[in-house]
Amino acid sequence: MCQNPATFTELASELHRLHDAREAVIDQALGALEACHPPLAQLLLSCTGDRHRAARWLVMPQRAFSGRNAYDMLADGDVDGVWEQVVLKQLGVAPAL
Repeated sequence: MCQNPATFTELASELHRLHDAREAVIDQALGALEACHPPLAQLLLSCTGDRHRAARWLVMPQRAFSGRNAYDMLADGDVDGVWEQVVLKQLGVAPAL
């Protein structure tokens, strides 16, 4: 039996803190995309319907990116690869966002 239940309280608190920090970074990242590549960000928002879903798509590993996410691709300078996936999704050629 666990001798220190406060440990779980501390762990739960830390998990909530990390979750909140991750959410803040995801929001900042979408803002960075809007600042650096406004047309791409606008198309992505149009495809997904809202900021939350757009932000989630950008951080999700994508099969089209060999398991990487859109930010990995952007960090490597492959803006065209991200554009291509968003356009394919907009045209209905690729799975929905």
